[in-house]
Amino acid sequence: MLIVEPADELILEGPFNRAVCKKIMVFNPSKQKRVAFKLKTTTPRLFFVRPNVGLVQPEEKIAIDIFVHPVSNDIYAHRHKFMMQAADASDPICDLHEFWKNISPSTIWDTKLKVKLIDSQVEGVQKSYSDKIQNISEHQDKDNLDPLTNLLEQVNVLEEDRQHLMQQVETITKEKDEQRELLDIKLQKQKGSGFWIFVATVAMLLAAIVGGWVAKKFM
Repeated sequence: MLIVEPADELILEGPFNRAVCKKIMVFNPSKQKRVAFKLKTTTPRLFFVRPNVGLVQPEEKIAIDIFVHPVSNDIYAHRHKFMMQAADASDPICDLHEFWKNISPSTIWDTKLKVKLIDSQVEGVQKSYSDKIQNISEHQDKDNLDPLTNLLEQVNVLEEDRQHLMQQVETITKEKDEQRELLDIKLQKQKGSGFWIFVATVAMLLAAIVGGWVAKKFM
């Protein structure tokens, strides 16, 4: 009923200490029928889908954004999958959520996507998930995902700002160290020149004293 890209496996590349986004493309090959879709995940705590329900017009192609929320390495402790469901939506539909609640299961087409997580910062960590879907959550259907998307974008901006500030601090610290070294060199030079001025002054005073004594003695 729908052509989904990728068809079998969704590959998500990390690092996963910040938000990661991937697109799923959905195409309706029918020239006449409109199709309603619904995308479910086994881990709604980890994945945010936008939009997770919608309509695809005849011969229309749409993009669905998959966001991975910033988490620690425990994402590898579970297997993750997506299920794409579709149904004929030729009749008028007022509420998609009600449409999916009342539709007969026998009329629903579905396909499954495995999830492969690749963390680019950890050498050799490539895990594929291929088990059957269990405990698919319905909670995401009612969620308003726009605030979540904005939150993820803000997390990324804050992380970039933090890294930029750390670079500025390192640059300022390095400049201060260089200035301190230059100041130490100048002070050492000033101490050296002051010593020789002192020696010359003492020598002149001694010469004057000796000269006066000699003149007084022989005159």
